[in-house]
Amino acid sequence: MYSEIPQGKKIDIQGLYCNLPPEGYVWNNITKKVDYSGVYQRSEIKEEQYWERMPLPDWYKETMKRWDSYEKNKKDDAEEFYDEELEEYKKQEWDRRLNGFWFRSNGDAVYIVGSHYMYMQWWQIDIGYPKYRLPDLEYFYFLQYCIEDPNCMGMLEITKRRFGKTYRGGLFVTDYPTRTKMANGGIQSKTGGDAKKVFSKAVISPFKRLPRFFRPEYDMSGGLTPKTELRLQKTNVRGKKAEDSLDKDELGSLIDYQSADLVAYDGQKLHTYFSDEWAKIIECNIYDRHDVVRYCLLDDEGNIIGKALYSSTVEQLESEKDGVQEAAINLWNDSDHTAKGDNLRTASGLYRFFMTADRTRNFDLYGIPNVEKTVKAILADREAVKHNQRTLAARIRKEPRTIEEAFFLGNSNCEFNALNIQKQLQELEQNPVYLRKVRLIKNEVIIKSPIPKIKDKLIESISYMDAESGGWYILEEPKKPNNFKKIGEYYEPLSKLDYQIGVDTTKDDFAINGSKPTICVFKKSCIIDGEETGLYPVALYLDRARLDIHFDEEVLKACMWYGCTANYEVDAGTQFYRYFAKLNANYFLEWTPKFAQDPVKMKPLKPGSQSSDPFQLAAQLQVTKMYIDGTSNEGYNGHVHRVKFPTLLQQLLKYDHSKRTPYDQVISLMMCLLCVIGDSQLLSKTTIKKPTNLFPKYDIKLVS
Repeated sequence: MYSEIPQGKKIDIQGLYCNLPPEGYVWNNITKKVDYSGVYQRSEIKEEQYWERMPLPDWYKETMKRWDSYEKNKKDDAEEFYDEELEEYKKQEWDRRLNGFWFRSNGDAVYIVGSHYMYMQWWQIDIGYPKYRLPDLEYFYFLQYCIEDPNCMGMLEITKRRFGKTYRGGLFVTDYPTRTKMANGGIQSKTGGDAKKVFSKAVISPFKRLPRFFRPEYDMSGGLTPKTELRLQKTNVRGKKAEDSLDKDELGSLIDYQSADLVAYDGQKLHTYFSDEWAKIIECNIYDRHDVVRYCLLDDEGNIIGKALYSSTVEQLESEKDGVQEAAINLWNDSDHTAKGDNLRTASGLYRFFMTADRTRNFDLYGIPNVEKTVKAILADREAVKHNQRTLAARIRKEPRTIEEAFFLGNSNCEFNALNIQKQLQELEQNPVYLRKVRLIKNEVIIKSPIPKIKDKLIESISYMDAESGGWYILEEPKKPNNFKKIGEYYEPLSKLDYQIGVDTTKDDFAINGSKPTICVFKKSCIIDGEETGLYPVALYLDRARLDIHFDEEVLKACMWYGCTANYEVDAGTQFYRYFAKLNANYFLEWTPKFAQDPVKMKPLKPGSQSSDPFQLAAQLQVTKMYIDGTSNEGYNGHVHRVKFPTLLQQLLKYDHSKRTPYDQVISLMMCLLCVIGDSQLLSKTTIKKPTNLFPKYDIKLVS
């Protein structure tokens, strides 16, 4: 598959160009030449040509009986048992196992690699022997390429449930050690108990059913069914029997399983390694474990001497340990065989393969899946539970149609439509949006003060400069920058109908640890040529200002640049009052939005929103669900597709309303939405009168 074959052809399997021999020929792995083998067909009639497993010949059992009788009664100096018919049959099957096989299917010649032949012909699974299926053909092509590529450590697979992945993995880890001297195979899964099950059902059970010429001698001192390891050597005996068995040939290879611990195979040499359910590991970080295993596949010079197969469904990643879920995604991303480094290897050393659920059902006689019928069934299954987002997400992961669906990681307790959020994240991964990193600059002019020898500074405008450390991520600049004016002593914003700012603050003056103070600039509804183009964040401030006063300065600069008001989350404190009042910038502060005002318990109005108030807290979640999920019937029918900030989407996906502290970006968005969406929900309701005094006096001592 890896090396080009003269007069052969190439076939693209998920970015790997696999080399097939000419029709009727196989690549001899011993002579490194092509040999003619012909194309087997079960019938001359085209419609009756398909894969059909060929059972052992009728004479096989009788020949084995004669062989056993001969071995039992032969003398020490007797020749080895020989049967020409048996030897020809053994040669045929070994040739097919090592070099592959051609058969005709509905008139077409189909080449299968040796391991695929072994799988369908001799590897008995729980439901009998596997059938021929086109997706399996491509799978084994891909796997064989990985085995032959000297710069590849193996294959990383994601597939749906119940599609034979564990049995294919059992064959992979068993094949090489059962035909090679002193070769080691290892198995791990998401737990040690799961690895034991893999060893028992996918290795030992099929191994015991192999014909004798494929089943090397193994240690049966613990019984016919090994429990912890398959040791390919003569059975341990004592005394005269031990001495008599010294000359018996044996492979000396070993296949075992270990716990899920990341260092379980540390320091051991592995020629084959199977990691089952690698994406659902719960006992350790899968990437950390892979970093241990990859050295087991190398010799002292760094050459690859072993191959690994990682196979898994995803479903729900079960572990909540820090970094575990991300590690699975990182391992997948670092196994992209279309993006190799200078050493001609991927970052992980593996190549990745995805088996879409679209091609895993409704196979015809020739192993071809009915994709249209399957997709229709999958979508109908999802439609039946669309009202239950948690169940829907689980079904999507069980039968993923895309790799993005397979890795759908929505929090099972997510407050919003996790599927829609995930889709938008996937959209941004495929079509990234440029976010400009800038620093906002306050441009001031010096004016004379009524107080002698004192000079005042007047804020004239806000500008910006590109800066990696500026703290601001800008999607869109204001359509009319610095749209504010000074009326008397006070500054006043003039673009309040266009933009809204939301602010999440911190309780610590020095914001070094914990939640970051965050500023979100939100573009309000904007109709251009009859099309809604607004209703999305246009800027985020995600830096740790050294002092609260520095952070408040960033808020004011944003207010002036975009010409709008800021709605502060005030539970962390009201120090910002002082800053804005000192600069006569009171008009840039948003009063508690009407939607967040409890009509039963009317409190004196003041700038900002109070999350410690149960009514206001509930209002924040309500408006955000309106925006994300489209639960409102008043024009806001889900706008998460408008959010272009990946970090904000990631926080929305994990947001826990009972533990809000880590989700600073979400809170700043909520502060915006209380004003933008919240008030729109009150148009048909009783209007709460505004206070006559827009800026009541507070007992604040200004510090010069």
